[in-house]
Amino acid sequence: MDDDIYQKLLGFALNYVSIRPRSEKEIREYLVKKIHRWGTSETLLEDIINRLSELGYVDDLMFSQTFISSRNRFRPKGKRLITQELKRKGVAVEIIEKALNQLQKDEEGEESSQLNLARRAVQKRLQSFKRYDKQERRNKLYNFLLRRGFDHDTIRSLIDEILLKGLQ
Repeated sequence: MDDDIYQKLLGFALNYVSIRPRSEKEIREYLVKKIHRWGTSETLLEDIINRLSELGYVDDLMFSQTFISSRNRFRPKGKRLITQELKRKGVAVEIIEKALNQLQKDEEGEESSQLNLARRAVQKRLQSFKRYDKQERRNKLYNFLLRRGFDHDTIRSLIDEILLKGLQ
């Protein structure tokens, strides 16, 4: 009986991680819900987590790197906001920092990666800011980038660059 339930739970877990990469916490929470719904013992949980780990599906560092890369590609955000999102997904701070540092090493030699991300984040919004006077434009850009998790130095650099160019 336990073997059948183990196989079913493992199948559910594999389907769950096949949709998109998941943190260990997300996988655990998903499996705990399934286990409680079936009234099964939670001893199977560790067996399934261990098996998923052997298969390479439970790896918070890989998950963090994939998450950061995806976030930077499709909806650029600053380190602060990415860190908060990953913490909510149950990733340890040390792993988040390691993933962010690895990404930074990969992008070394380029102009500040945070500045490039901020530039990409604000690209679509530039047209809508043209209707404001210079000070209001500066405030709107600053607040937008701050909400996206960029640090003050990056924001100031980008705003000075944008306003110098005249919101091109």
